[in-house]
Amino acid sequence: MGFSYRKRVRTGRRSWLNISKRGVSGSARFGPFTVNSRGRTSLRLGKGLSYRGGCATVLVVGVGLLASAVGMLIR
Repeated sequence: MGFSYRKRVRTGRRSWLNISKRGVSGSARFGPFTVNSRGRTSLRLGKGLSYRGGCATVLVVGVGLLASAVGMLIR
């Protein structure tokens, strides 16, 4: 395994620049969702637990989890 480098620079309350060996990208957080300028999206499921994938996949997983949580509350 080789060396890696990553640095995050905060640009706002919920946004930052990611600087790595592969280049620079931007990220922004919207509630539990984080969207990257390279097309990556992640969903925070709890403290230290998240799901990361493409934009559509994460949205489907997030909506599914939200629907199941609402279903449990209604019962």
